Amino acid sequence: MASATGIRTQQMNSSAKGYIEQALSGLAPGKPYAIVDYPNYANPGDCAIWLGARRALESIYGYAPAYVSTVRQFDARRCREKTSEGTIFFLGGGNFGSLYEKHHRMRLRALDKIADLRIVLLPLSVAERDPGNPALIAETRSVVERCLNLKVLVRERNSMKQLRETYRIEGQLCPDTAHWCHISDARPTTEAVGLFRKDGEALPGASGNHLPSGDVFDWRDNRTIMQMNRLGKISPLIPSRRLRLAAFDSVAKSKVKAASKLLGRGNRVLTDRLHGVILASLMKREVAAADNKTGKVGAYVNTWPHLLPHVTLN
Repeated sequence: MASATGIRTQQMNSSAKGYIEQALSGLAPGKPYAIVDYPNYANPGDCAIWLGARRALESIYGYAPAYVSTVRQFDARRCREKTSEGTIFFLGGGNFGSLYEKHHRMRLRALDKIADLRIVLLPLSVAERDPGNPALIAETRSVVERCLNLKVLVRERNSMKQLRETYRIEGQLCPDTAHWCHISDARPTTEAVGLFRKDGEALPGASGNHLPSGDVFDWRDNRTIMQMNRLGKISPLIPSRRLRLAAFDSVAKSKVKAASKLLGRGNRVLTDRLHGVILASLMKREVAAADNKTGKVGAYVNTWPHLLPHVTLN
């Protein structure tokens, strides 16, 4: 007969939230912690990552972060003061590597300033230009080697391989923290909607052109998301940690709510955005997923098919 603990572990392992909880447990035991790299831009998918990470960490440890910031406004001295050498979590996502070089370099500078502390990179994917950037690869390796206690969580197997072969980083598989995000469902009003990229990660020919034009969009086409993004630009400047955290959470929730409303209009969702896949799945929608230029959508679906039962990969 299975023990109660064994049954609970089996149940946890069957869910994305369970995998994430297991990966994050024990990383910040009884100490203040920080979350760095708040997504202060018009991507509600990354806001879902933030909200999921916030919810998961507070659920596991029982208290809010002692320090939060964007990566641009990161203050290493203030972070050290507030966390008393606790764990520093960096938000995950799909911006590790040369495709988003400016952001990647800001993260490297932040890591280098706290290389003696315990650092966790939350579940991420690698995004490279073609060809790669040898100087950036060398710089990344150098900074990572100086980090004395670094744990890297990785969203899918392709990025695990890239991290190992390109950056000499041994990561640990973990689902995207957006699975911990609370989503408000919406009543479907049309058969299908299409969320398709209009940026550098879009593959040629990826579109929902067989759908009515009003049912095909990208995040930046939505007025509410863009308005909340402009409003949120002041939140990193709020001096009070408590008020800054509240502002971060409020803006992120507004963006995710608007995104969920867009996706929830359809009984089915067609998308080449990873968080289109995840958010629609949380709303129990049927999802037809197409890959993006970095391959992260296909890699994620192929890594975690049992967590995405309503998703088919085209």
